Amino acid sequence: MSRDWAGRYSRRQIVGGGLAIAGLGLFAPAAIGQARPRVAIVGGGPAGVIAARRLAADFPTIDVTLIEANRHYVAPFFSNRYLAGMQTLDITRFDYLAIERMADLRLIHQRVTAIEGDRRRLRFDDGSRFEYGRLIVAPGVSLIGEAIDGYNAEAETLMPHAYGSTTAEQWEILRRQLTAMEDGGVVVIAVPPRPYRCTPAPYERASLIANYLKRDKPRSKLLILDANDTFPLMDAMLEVWDRDFGDTIEWLSGDFGGALLAVDPANRALITEDETFTADVANVIPPQRAGSLAEDADLTDETGWCPVDARDFSSLRADNIHVLGDAIEPGDMPRSAFAAASQARACAAALGADLTGRQAPPTALENACYFILGEGDGLISSGRYKVVDGRITGIEGGSSTADEDPDVRLETARAGERWFAEITAEMFA
Repeated sequence: MSRDWAGRYSRRQIVGGGLAIAGLGLFAPAAIGQARPRVAIVGGGPAGVIAARRLAADFPTIDVTLIEANRHYVAPFFSNRYLAGMQTLDITRFDYLAIERMADLRLIHQRVTAIEGDRRRLRFDDGSRFEYGRLIVAPGVSLIGEAIDGYNAEAETLMPHAYGSTTAEQWEILRRQLTAMEDGGVVVIAVPPRPYRCTPAPYERASLIANYLKRDKPRSKLLILDANDTFPLMDAMLEVWDRDFGDTIEWLSGDFGGALLAVDPANRALITEDETFTADVANVIPPQRAGSLAEDADLTDETGWCPVDARDFSSLRADNIHVLGDAIEPGDMPRSAFAAASQARACAAALGADLTGRQAPPTALENACYFILGEGDGLISSGRYKVVDGRITGIEGGSSTADEDPDVRLETARAGERWFAEITAEMFA
């Protein structure tokens, strides 16, 4: 590798269910004369599952169906710990059995291939269809691999992103590469330009992998190629990097040539405007936009994200469709699992009230993102939000600082673990 590791990040850088009707291929609508409103929710992550469960629990007169292709869910918002050897992947892996057993909520394991909004109908990959009255879509994000020259299907295996998927494969590939790397190797993490899902997550990943290298492969190095000039919680994270890792980590910001332009997967080479870097392990996170289902249904605008009226998260581009989670244009709110869950609760309350003739409560939203930099060392970024003219607007917030007491960091780490237990229980218990 051609860089001088002693350069690191200077102060100048920092400041500068198969229920189809046999033979018809059409899922049965409500019985003739039945007045129950029918809501379908597509997407089995935090936004989709919590919206479905809240609607079913709080509005029993609504017919609620959750549609999710996978039978297991791997929570991406806690999987960096697995990469660093701090936990097994089983801790972040969940099934949908509890939802399948619920009497007031139907779960269908099918892959939606199209939203036929004009007919209020979904099309599945087996050719069957499902009719709805209202639709909630939580499609997540798509990775724009084509934005990086050479990042194709082969590159995704050799240079895994371990970021956009909710199945285990990508995390398992990256973990195997890290454990197989010889001591003295180089790990490179390529961070895409914002916006993308969970903005501080790549830097948490860098911190945790650096902990792993320090413990098990102490002669190794970690380089962050960053398309951005700053990142959330930067001062606190840089303080940890200086204190704990010294020259082990180099952060190359966007204004110092850190933006990744191309890759050569066969040689594990990462190419920026100025230099080519060779990695023993390359974690390439591509740019992102709303999930392909939303894009195909014309729920996105020129930004690549889904504009919504945040009073009930109804799409501004289609009638009778609501969009939640990482796919939306969130205003002042970050893209995170905590934020998605908060949006889901608000959407369920507003939509349920509308369909049952109740008074909708005011939309109140909050977020708290927890990031673990090592055992007992946690950071948090949090905020509260209100809706102004349909847009999510921040009203207060706060973040961890570089000079916090270790006991505060320890409690933050524990609070993050409690939150993970709480949100996964809300989803899958």
